[in-house]
Amino acid sequence: MTDPVSHRQALAVEPFAVLSRVPAIGNLILGVRADGALLEGIGAIETATLEDGFAVLRGPGRETRLELAAIAQIVTDQMVMKNVLPFLEILDSQGNTIAKLTALDGLEGFDAALDGLARTPLDAAPAAARPGPGDEPADGPLKAAEAAGKPVTLQAVKTGVVHRWTGTLTSVSFSHGFLNAMQPDMHLHIRAGAITAWNRESVDGSDVFSAIDGAGKAIGLTLTAEAGALAG
Repeated sequence: MTDPVSHRQALAVEPFAVLSRVPAIGNLILGVRADGALLEGIGAIETATLEDGFAVLRGPGRETRLELAAIAQIVTDQMVMKNVLPFLEILDSQGNTIAKLTALDGLEGFDAALDGLARTPLDAAPAAARPGPGDEPADGPLKAAEAAGKPVTLQAVKTGVVHRWTGTLTSVSFSHGFLNAMQPDMHLHIRAGAITAWNRESVDGSDVFSAIDGAGKAIGLTLTAEAGALAG
């Protein structure tokens, strides 16, 4: 068996020098994984600013704060669906992915946005392991938000990043082992069994629901609504 052809390359520059170019990439999917949940913001990033040691990427209803000190490497790679989809992967010092930005407008615009940045070839990344089947995850506040038709904020937090989307949920359903919330500018995918409960607390006039796994641990995904908006 031959090794797969690698398109993976390291960008050997200061992280904000790369992230400041993200608005030029155009439409993209910016995904952050909490433990068992993937929150993706979809659309163009309008601004990339440097704020107190964070690169802050903003688009309509979306904000991602990336801690520059937590970023050890940024690599480019690509996957082939119907078209070639190039992406940036932001990694910590252990090689774990902090965030992934997948360009939707093709390779040409992606390469143009990163023009002039030196790249070093890397071996292809190993295929990600696929989790086994599990129970349907608890969906209480997600379904309540869909029924209420009120704006909510979804937030995924892990070391090095805070990623949030604000809008009105219109489609929450379980299919093929995942609980999904699908919007034109956001996708949320929660693996079967990843959430067994949601803890609710009141914070500054809002209800904050934190997703909890089977071991009683918060996975880093929250849903925030106006106090009482999701009651009943």
